[in-house]
Amino acid sequence: MESIMLTEERKGQIALLFLKDKIRNEGLKLSKDNKRQIGNTAKSLGINPEEATEFAELLVREFVDEVFPPKEMTCNKVRT
Repeated sequence: MESIMLTEERKGQIALLFLKDKIRNEGLKLSKDNKRQIGNTAKSLGINPEEATEFAELLVREFVDEVFPPKEMTCNKVRT
């Protein structure tokens, strides 16, 4: 089998696809401790905790929107 050279960007894309697939198949547990846990894990991995938190929030919101698509806002006018 011939080795393929992957760029760092492509490695990141593949890792994200694997992560999303895992979350879709296994679910996601949310609790009040998640933010602290994300920060602690980020520090241990040498990642900026603020960036890790932002990444996690974007990912969670993406899955929430996938399960519960945003409804269009409508203006309900009150008749007088």
